[in-house]
Amino acid sequence: MKFFGFIVSVLLSFNMVSKTNMITMYYLDSTATFISFENISIQDKNPNPIFQTFRKKQKFNKKITAAVLAFPFPFGMVGLHRIYLGTKPYVPVAYIATLGGVFGILPLIDFFVITCDKNFDQYRDNGKVFMWIKE
Repeated sequence: MKFFGFIVSVLLSFNMVSKTNMITMYYLDSTATFISFENISIQDKNPNPIFQTFRKKQKFNKKITAAVLAFPFPFGMVGLHRIYLGTKPYVPVAYIATLGGVFGILPLIDFFVITCDKNFDQYRDNGKVFMWIKE
């Protein structure tokens, strides 16, 4: 029974940080039968430098993953990199309908634009088929 309580507490601990700056702490009692929790607000204006480094590395990894998926063969032809970046549903359909983005040209351009551009945030949640064109 204690092992089951431990597994439940581990599974619940994956949901500790939410987007509302609240941390949920889960506790097991001494008999490992009751789980209690409390919400703690975190309003830290200066986050931990380790977390800042982790977030920068995570952003870089997301850029590299999107660039790899944008390479025309095989995933770029169906617009998988655009799905990964969070686009409108019609964009991958447009890639497939044009036989892989005009025979693989659009994913190839996406690949070079994603790898060479320093401002990666403009490609997230971008609903345009030609995501690199600035208005």
